Amino acid sequence: MQNSSIDFFLQNIKKIQPPPKKLTLLEKHMGSLIIDFLMFKPSKLISARICKKIEDLEENNEVILEITILRHYQNYFNKKIPYKITSKFEGTNISLIFFSKFTAYLSKIFPINDKVFIKGKLENYKNNYQILHPQIVKKEVVLNKNYLHQVIYKQQKKLNSEEIHSVILRLCSILPELEEWNTNIFKYHKKLPSFKESILRMHCPNNDKDLSPNSPCLTRLAYDEIFAYQLSLAILRYHLNTLNSNYFNFNYIKIINYIKQNLLPFQLTQDQEKCVTEILEDIKSDKRTLRLLHGDVGSGKTIVAMIVAYYVIKSGYQVALLTPTELLATQHYNFFSDLFNKEEINFDLLLASSLNKKKIKQDLFTGQIKLIIGTHALLQKDVKFKNLSLVIIDEQHRFGVEQRISIRNKGKKVDMLLLTATPIPRTMMLTILGDIAVSTIKEKPFKSNIETILKNEDNLEQVITFLNKKMLSGQKVFWVCPKIEEEDSENNSNVEKRFDYLNKRFKKSARLHGKMNSKQKINVLNSFRTGKINLIVSTVVIEVGIDVPDANIIVIDNSNTFGLAQIHQLRGRVGRGGDKGICILLYKKNLSESALKRLLILKKTLNGFEVAEKDLEIRGGGQIMGTKQYGAEDFKFFDYQHHTRLAVLAIKEAKNIIQKDPYLNKPQGKKLLHLLKLFRKKDAADLISAG
Repeated sequence: MQNSSIDFFLQNIKKIQPPPKKLTLLEKHMGSLIIDFLMFKPSKLISARICKKIEDLEENNEVILEITILRHYQNYFNKKIPYKITSKFEGTNISLIFFSKFTAYLSKIFPINDKVFIKGKLENYKNNYQILHPQIVKKEVVLNKNYLHQVIYKQQKKLNSEEIHSVILRLCSILPELEEWNTNIFKYHKKLPSFKESILRMHCPNNDKDLSPNSPCLTRLAYDEIFAYQLSLAILRYHLNTLNSNYFNFNYIKIINYIKQNLLPFQLTQDQEKCVTEILEDIKSDKRTLRLLHGDVGSGKTIVAMIVAYYVIKSGYQVALLTPTELLATQHYNFFSDLFNKEEINFDLLLASSLNKKKIKQDLFTGQIKLIIGTHALLQKDVKFKNLSLVIIDEQHRFGVEQRISIRNKGKKVDMLLLTATPIPRTMMLTILGDIAVSTIKEKPFKSNIETILKNEDNLEQVITFLNKKMLSGQKVFWVCPKIEEEDSENNSNVEKRFDYLNKRFKKSARLHGKMNSKQKINVLNSFRTGKINLIVSTVVIEVGIDVPDANIIVIDNSNTFGLAQIHQLRGRVGRGGDKGICILLYKKNLSESALKRLLILKKTLNGFEVAEKDLEIRGGGQIMGTKQYGAEDFKFFDYQHHTRLAVLAIKEAKNIIQKDPYLNKPQGKKLLHLLKLFRKKDAADLISAG
């Protein structure tokens, strides 16, 4: 394989072709490299018949017609009546219907008496032809054709599918053929196309089947993607397993018993004890530890991490706890304070906003600080340790592999414990982790006592009356919105508008969202804890790590836009004290039957593992929120529901290759090194190069 072929993919889009007018928009939407454009998967293919006479019309099918605009009709007194344009095709009236709040532009793009080509699904409504939300088609696109196949991509404002497809097709025309790197997959799928053929067919499909997850081209690309991912994991694990661990001579059973008898005001569950034992057995071994700890909301992962950290510190080493947000870091610091102060263990908190950073870094370097809790500030080059031996990463999916390697390299023999707050579905576990060691907490130290109530937004006043009664008795409320603000002026399900509305009803309220700085967020939460305010209108910034025991009510606004697992995480913020928790799911009017079915799952179960499985089953693996939430890779082609068998093959092949050729020095290995680069596994490729 020529390097120039790989370089072609890894070049910036600007270097290959003249910059299109909308280059900045394209790069923001798709990425900056050639490979980003070529791997931008279409969402669907629309095939439409170009009808030239009345006999060509096909009901309930996509058609393209040349129509004459006759008149526009809008009911200004009843906004529920859709905007209607009457047009004529070969002497037959066809209504163009638009269900939209913003219709001023329609008179400009559909001028009266003009002839335009439109595309849409032709329907018969009350014996009249109509097309809902038709698209305008350029005349030159349909000239001298009977059918049109249009590839549809995820679009943005000022950037449509035609423009995206045009740029991709120009790149496809100069796409080089690459030497084949796969061998094993062809034993099971003999008719898979080459990488180049797969890319070309994906962007120039013959029919809908070419874009189905199990089509030959997408099966091929899905395998390449999951294989590159599993190969990178196998490389990282190989390098981790070749490194020795630190020496631990303490009897961890005695340590666990001491903590239970002297530090904890409660009993450990059987699952917690089991996980502590599994992790400490790993740490005491002569190989480096890489283990994931996952469990349901409130299952007690933090206490497990605390016991493991205590053992490592008592063995004479330092521990770092890395979190994605200052709120979560501060909460962990407060949690550890209650326990570690009794043992006179020196620990501290390092944030970007910390005023005493210089002193903290000095004490870390000299070894005076035994436990450091912090955010990305811990990843800075000038943060150095005397004898770091354990890194605990909370919400591990918020950190890339390179960041994990970066903090691990701050010590000579560092073990790593990854935490995730969301149970990972069984169908995802194999794919995400391969054969990584996993500890699972299913048993909770207390029985969940949360009632989930579904309410249509028409019942908003009823909900507010209920909240007012509860807050008068001293209860506290989270009100969660999907966004901070909304472009749609009529959408009130955002923090800014909802706060303005609720603040008039409940004076002791405050906002909380990601655009606020850490000091502002902490001040709001402290006011909430102390009772200065009793209502927080927030984004999902409260999803994990926020522990306010006397906050027992949460309202999730526009709940049908959230994933089930995310709602489950959010409702885990309430019912953490002795009182019953209440989760109110507000949903939009005219909710579909399938969307309502999703929300009813939450009403039926409080088991996070069941919710996670149902969430994946209903939403599929392609949903970004549905994957990142579990700590999963944001795959472009690989689909958890359709490609599980491919994952099994990829794991097996990756392990075999790294066992025989750990540095990818053999001819096949060098081809696979290119595969890693193409699928942006730079961390694994760099490890091989360094090796």
